Amino acid sequence: MRKAAISGLIALGLAFAAGSVFAGTATTTQYTPQHGFPDHDGDFSAMLIVIPQQELAEFDKPGGGNRQLNRVSRAEVGAVLAIKLVFTGLAADANGNGEVIYDLQVIGPDARIYADSDYKALAAVRGPVGDGRSVFDNRTKVVMLQFEPQDAPGVYTIKAIAHDEVSERKVSLETQVELLGAGAPATVAPVADTVEKPVVTKKKAKKKRHKGARRSKTRR
Repeated sequence: MRKAAISGLIALGLAFAAGSVFAGTATTTQYTPQHGFPDHDGDFSAMLIVIPQQELAEFDKPGGGNRQLNRVSRAEVGAVLAIKLVFTGLAADANGNGEVIYDLQVIGPDARIYADSDYKALAAVRGPVGDGRSVFDNRTKVVMLQFEPQDAPGVYTIKAIAHDEVSERKVSLETQVELLGAGAPATVAPVADTVEKPVVTKKKAKKKRHKGARRSKTRR
C-alpha cells in the first residue's frame, strides 16, 4: 500500500465545455459560466476529477486554452493518478484576494481510509481572484495516487470538501476509481462532452447455391 503523495503544482484557470455524467461518480462535468458546476453552495461551485498523471501538463496551458482531459474510472496497479479539484464563484476580500482550501480522503473497498490519506486544509488557491468567475484549480497542492500490487481490487471512493474561506461556503464532492485485478483493462472517459458514433460493420453477403448444385471439394 503506497501512501497518497502530495505535490505542489502551479496552474492557471481551466475552461470546461458542457459534459456528461460518468458511471460510478457523484459529480458531473456540466459547467456553464452562468451557473458554474452543479455541486455548489451559493455562488461557490466545484468538481472533483481523477486524471492520468501525464495530463497535469494540460493545466500549464494559458488560461482559456483548450485542454484535453480524461477522467479515470478504472485503473491498473502501477498507474499514477492525479486528483484535481476545480472550482469557480470565489469571493474576494477587501484587497481582491480569495482563498480556497480542501479536505480529502481516499476510502478503500474495505470502507477504511486508504494509506493514511486523510488530509485537512490543503491549499488550493490563495491570492488575487478578480471577480471569481474564472475556473480555478488546486494549483498549490495536488494529491497523487499510485496503487501497488498488494492493494485490494475494488472501488476506491475519493471524498473532498472545498472551502471558500472568504465567503465561508463549502461544497462536498465525491468520485470513484475502480482498481482492477490482473488482466482487466483500464478505462478513461473524456471530461468534455463526447458523442460516440455506432460502429457499423458490413456483413459479407452469402452466396446462394442453386438447387441441386454440388459443393466443390478441395484436394490436397
